[in-house]
Amino acid sequence: MNNFLYILALVLVVWAQFKVNGAYARYRNVATRRGYRGVEAACMILNQNGLHDVKIEVTTGGELSDHYDPQTNTVRLSRDVYYNDSIASVAISAHEVGHAIQHATNYGFIGLRNMILPYAMISSKLGWTILFLGIMFTLDSLFYIGIIMLCVIALFQLITLPVELNASKRALTLLESNGIILTEEKRDCKAMLSAAAFTYIAALISTLLQILRLLGRRRRD
Repeated sequence: MNNFLYILALVLVVWAQFKVNGAYARYRNVATRRGYRGVEAACMILNQNGLHDVKIEVTTGGELSDHYDPQTNTVRLSRDVYYNDSIASVAISAHEVGHAIQHATNYGFIGLRNMILPYAMISSKLGWTILFLGIMFTLDSLFYIGIIMLCVIALFQLITLPVELNASKRALTLLESNGIILTEEKRDCKAMLSAAAFTYIAALISTLLQILRLLGRRRRD
Protein backbone atom coordinates (compact mmCIF):
# COMPACT_ATOMS: atom_id res chain seq x y z
CA MET A 1 0.00 0.00 0.00
CA ASN A 2 2.82 2.40 0.89
CA ASN A 3 4.56 1.76 -2.42
CA PHE A 4 1.28 2.38 -4.23
CA LEU A 5 0.81 5.75 -2.49
CA TYR A 6 4.38 6.74 -3.34
CA ILE A 7 3.94 5.83 -7.00
CA LEU A 8 0.56 7.57 -7.15
CA ALA A 9 2.02 10.76 -5.68
CA LEU A 10 4.88 10.68 -8.18
CA VAL A 11 2.58 9.99 -11.14
CA LEU A 12 0.30 12.89 -10.17
CA VAL A 13 3.14 15.40 -10.10
CA VAL A 14 4.67 14.14 -13.35
CA TRP A 15 1.27 14.08 -15.07
CA ALA A 16 0.48 17.63 -13.94
CA GLN A 17 3.82 18.88 -15.26
CA PHE A 18 3.29 17.01 -18.52
CA LYS A 19 -0.17 18.53 -18.82
CA VAL A 20 0.94 22.14 -18.30
CA ASN A 21 3.97 21.72 -20.58
CA GLY A 22 1.70 20.24 -23.26
CA ALA A 23 -0.81 23.07 -22.96
CA TYR A 24 1.96 25.65 -23.13
CA ALA A 25 3.57 23.99 -26.15
CA ARG A 26 0.21 24.07 -27.90
CA TYR A 27 -1.03 27.55 -27.05
CA ARG A 28 2.31 29.34 -27.40
CA ASN A 29 1.89 28.68 -31.12
CA VAL A 30 -1.68 29.99 -31.35
CA ALA A 31 -1.64 33.73 -32.00
CA THR A 32 -4.40 35.93 -30.62
CA ARG A 33 -6.62 37.59 -33.21
CA ARG A 34 -5.88 41.10 -31.97
CA GLY A 35 -2.14 40.53 -31.73
CA TYR A 36 -1.39 41.86 -28.24
CA ARG A 37 1.89 40.66 -26.78
CA GLY A 38 2.08 39.43 -23.20
CA VAL A 39 3.68 42.64 -21.94
CA GLU A 40 1.07 44.76 -23.73
CA ALA A 41 -1.76 42.74 -22.20
CA ALA A 42 -0.23 43.15 -18.75
CA CYS A 43 0.19 46.92 -19.21
CA MET A 44 -3.38 47.37 -20.42
CA ILE A 45 -4.86 45.49 -17.46
CA LEU A 46 -2.65 47.26 -14.92
CA ASN A 47 -3.52 50.68 -16.34
CA GLN A 48 -7.23 49.82 -16.45
CA ASN A 49 -7.06 48.99 -12.73
CA GLY A 50 -5.02 52.05 -11.80
CA LEU A 51 -1.93 50.05 -10.83
CA HIS A 52 0.61 52.37 -12.42
CA ASP A 53 3.30 51.56 -9.83
CA VAL A 54 3.53 47.86 -10.73
CA LYS A 55 6.65 47.12 -12.78
CA ILE A 56 6.88 44.53 -15.54
CA GLU A 57 10.20 42.80 -16.19
CA VAL A 58 11.59 39.86 -18.12
CA THR A 59 12.49 37.13 -15.65
CA THR A 60 15.92 35.52 -15.71
CA GLY A 61 14.32 32.07 -15.40
CA GLY A 62 13.29 29.85 -18.28
CA GLU A 63 9.88 28.79 -19.57
CA LEU A 64 6.95 29.03 -17.16
CA SER A 65 9.02 30.94 -14.60
CA ASP A 66 6.48 33.79 -14.68
CA HIS A 67 5.48 35.19 -11.29
CA TYR A 68 4.43 38.24 -9.34
CA ASP A 69 6.84 39.51 -6.66
CA PRO A 70 4.86 41.34 -3.96
CA GLN A 71 8.02 42.56 -2.21
CA THR A 72 9.11 44.65 -5.18
CA ASN A 73 5.62 45.00 -6.70
CA THR A 74 6.87 43.49 -9.95
CA VAL A 75 5.31 41.19 -12.52
CA ARG A 76 8.07 39.06 -14.01
CA LEU A 77 7.36 37.35 -17.30
CA SER A 78 9.47 34.79 -19.13
CA ARG A 79 10.94 36.02 -22.40
CA ASP A 80 8.49 34.07 -24.56
CA VAL A 81 5.45 35.30 -22.63
CA TYR A 82 6.74 38.89 -22.54
CA TYR A 83 7.40 39.26 -26.27
CA ASN A 84 4.89 36.94 -27.98
CA ASP A 85 1.25 37.50 -28.90
CA SER A 86 0.06 33.95 -28.30
CA ILE A 87 -2.86 32.63 -26.29
CA ALA A 88 -0.37 31.28 -23.74
CA SER A 89 1.39 34.65 -23.48
CA VAL A 90 -1.67 36.79 -22.79
CA ALA A 91 -3.25 34.16 -20.47
CA ILE A 92 -0.13 33.80 -18.33
CA SER A 93 0.59 37.54 -18.20
CA ALA A 94 -3.01 38.29 -17.22
CA HIS A 95 -2.82 35.62 -14.51
CA GLU A 96 0.28 37.21 -12.97
CA VAL A 97 -1.33 40.65 -13.14
CA GLY A 98 -4.29 39.04 -11.38
CA HIS A 99 -1.95 38.42 -8.43
CA ALA A 100 -0.91 42.09 -8.46
CA ILE A 101 -4.58 43.08 -8.30
CA GLN A 102 -5.15 40.63 -5.45
CA HIS A 103 -2.39 42.31 -3.44
CA ALA A 104 -3.64 45.78 -4.27
CA THR A 105 -7.19 44.93 -3.18
CA ASN A 106 -6.13 42.89 -0.11
CA TYR A 107 -7.72 39.68 -1.35
CA GLY A 108 -8.51 37.62 1.75
CA PHE A 109 -6.45 34.49 1.14
CA ILE A 110 -3.34 36.52 0.30
CA GLY A 111 -2.94 37.70 3.91
CA LEU A 112 -3.43 34.18 5.25
CA ARG A 113 -1.01 32.77 2.69
CA ASN A 114 1.64 35.34 3.60
CA MET A 115 1.27 34.51 7.30
CA ILE A 116 2.02 30.84 6.66
CA LEU A 117 4.70 31.43 4.00
CA PRO A 118 7.74 31.71 6.36
CA TYR A 119 6.79 28.46 8.12
CA ALA A 120 6.17 26.74 4.78
CA MET A 121 9.59 27.82 3.52
CA ILE A 122 11.32 26.44 6.61
CA SER A 123 9.28 23.23 6.38
CA SER A 124 10.11 22.72 2.70
CA LYS A 125 13.83 23.05 3.47
CA LEU A 126 13.99 20.94 6.62
CA GLY A 127 10.88 18.76 6.70
CA TRP A 128 12.14 15.79 4.69
CA THR A 129 15.59 15.89 6.30
CA ILE A 130 14.10 15.74 9.79
CA LEU A 131 11.75 12.96 8.70
CA PHE A 132 14.57 10.83 7.32
CA LEU A 133 16.66 11.37 10.47
CA GLY A 134 13.68 10.31 12.56
CA ILE A 135 13.24 7.16 10.47
CA MET A 136 16.95 6.38 10.33
CA PHE A 137 17.52 6.68 14.10
CA THR A 138 13.98 5.53 15.03
CA LEU A 139 13.32 8.76 16.89
CA ASP A 140 9.58 9.35 17.14
CA SER A 141 10.03 12.99 18.14
CA LEU A 142 11.97 13.85 14.97
CA PHE A 143 9.63 11.78 12.81
CA TYR A 144 6.51 13.58 14.01
CA ILE A 145 8.16 16.99 13.79
CA GLY A 146 8.84 16.13 10.14
CA ILE A 147 5.21 15.09 9.67
CA ILE A 148 4.03 18.38 11.18
CA MET A 149 6.28 20.23 8.74
CA LEU A 150 4.75 18.32 5.83
CA CYS A 151 1.32 19.26 7.17
CA VAL A 152 2.40 22.92 7.16
CA ILE A 153 3.42 22.53 3.51
CA ALA A 154 0.05 20.92 2.72
CA LEU A 155 -1.80 23.74 4.49
CA PHE A 156 0.16 26.31 2.49
CA GLN A 157 -0.65 24.45 -0.74
CA LEU A 158 -4.33 24.32 0.23
CA ILE A 159 -4.48 28.08 0.85
CA THR A 160 -2.56 28.71 -2.37
CA LEU A 161 -5.27 26.97 -4.42
CA PRO A 162 -7.99 29.66 -4.09
CA VAL A 163 -5.33 32.34 -4.70
CA GLU A 164 -4.30 30.74 -7.98
CA LEU A 165 -7.84 29.91 -9.09
CA ASN A 166 -9.01 33.44 -8.33
CA ALA A 167 -6.09 34.92 -10.30
CA SER A 168 -7.02 32.75 -13.29
CA LYS A 169 -10.69 33.72 -13.02
CA ARG A 170 -9.72 37.39 -12.92
CA ALA A 171 -7.41 36.88 -15.90
CA LEU A 172 -10.15 35.46 -18.12
CA THR A 173 -12.55 38.28 -17.24
CA LEU A 174 -9.92 40.99 -17.69
CA LEU A 175 -8.67 39.65 -21.01
CA GLU A 176 -12.17 39.74 -22.46
CA SER A 177 -13.33 42.99 -20.86
CA ASN A 178 -10.22 44.83 -22.03
CA GLY A 179 -10.63 43.56 -25.59
CA ILE A 180 -7.34 41.66 -25.53
CA ILE A 181 -9.00 38.45 -26.70
CA LEU A 182 -12.20 37.69 -28.55
CA THR A 183 -14.98 35.74 -26.87
CA GLU A 184 -14.23 32.65 -28.93
CA GLU A 185 -10.60 32.71 -27.71
CA LYS A 186 -11.64 32.57 -24.07
CA ARG A 187 -11.95 28.79 -24.10
CA ASP A 188 -8.32 28.35 -25.19
CA CYS A 189 -7.11 30.78 -22.52
CA LYS A 190 -9.12 28.87 -19.93
CA ALA A 191 -7.59 25.58 -21.07
CA MET A 192 -4.09 27.05 -20.65
CA LEU A 193 -4.82 28.39 -17.17
CA SER A 194 -6.62 25.23 -16.06
CA ALA A 195 -3.59 23.12 -16.96
CA ALA A 196 -1.40 25.42 -14.88
CA ALA A 197 -3.85 25.31 -11.96
CA PHE A 198 -3.79 21.52 -11.98
CA THR A 199 -0.11 21.57 -10.98
CA TYR A 200 -1.12 23.15 -7.64
CA ILE A 201 -3.89 20.60 -7.11
CA ALA A 202 -1.51 17.74 -7.91
CA ALA A 203 1.14 19.11 -5.54
CA LEU A 204 -1.37 19.25 -2.67
CA ILE A 205 -2.67 15.73 -3.31
CA SER A 206 0.89 14.44 -3.63
CA THR A 207 1.88 15.93 -0.26
CA LEU A 208 -1.20 14.45 1.43
CA LEU A 209 -0.46 11.03 -0.08
CA GLN A 210 3.11 11.19 1.17
CA ILE A 211 1.90 12.03 4.69
CA LEU A 212 -0.51 9.09 4.63
CA ARG A 213 2.23 6.80 3.31
CA LEU A 214 4.69 7.79 6.04
CA LEU A 215 2.14 7.49 8.84
CA GLY A 216 1.04 4.09 7.52
CA ARG A 217 4.62 2.90 7.43
CA ARG A 218 5.22 4.15 10.96
CA ARG A 219 2.19 2.29 12.34
CA ARG A 220 3.32 -0.90 10.63
CA ASP A 221 6.84 -0.58 12.05
